Amino acid sequence: MSSFTRPMPVVACGKIPAMGKSISQHMLPEYEVIHFILSYEAAEAELPRLLAGRDPQSRSPNEIGTHDYSRPPRSVIFGRGYEPQQVEELKKKFAGVAKEPVAWVRGNPADLPAGAAGPDYAQNIAADMKKVLQIWSDGGGKDGEILVY
Repeated sequence: MSSFTRPMPVVACGKIPAMGKSISQHMLPEYEVIHFILSYEAAEAELPRLLAGRDPQSRSPNEIGTHDYSRPPRSVIFGRGYEPQQVEELKKKFAGVAKEPVAWVRGNPADLPAGAAGPDYAQNIAADMKKVLQIWSDGGGKDGEILVY
């Protein structure tokens, strides 16, 4: 990535703030988490504004992400705490809101760690997310199926 390339803005949806913060840091420098959403209900309320390139006016703001809404997100990433059908519902509900194609990415709930996550968990998850987003980008960055990491 050249020094002139800005990171791709993404929205992250997770259930555990500490994990979201750590993963957000590991997504840099290629991807910038601009906003972190903690629940399905918040995603329903905030994604339409985010995808349209506007401040989500969150009712439950947090310190995760840059909160730079000057560029709309090119990806919405869901952690493994979200069920596949929830991601599908949100993708269908907000199809056509964004001006540019958006990668919808979700984790596989079957891959949740048993017990506490190990020390490299966030770094490994971020690496998996980056791989999926790079494949999407290399393929032309078009709207399509939900990607799974």
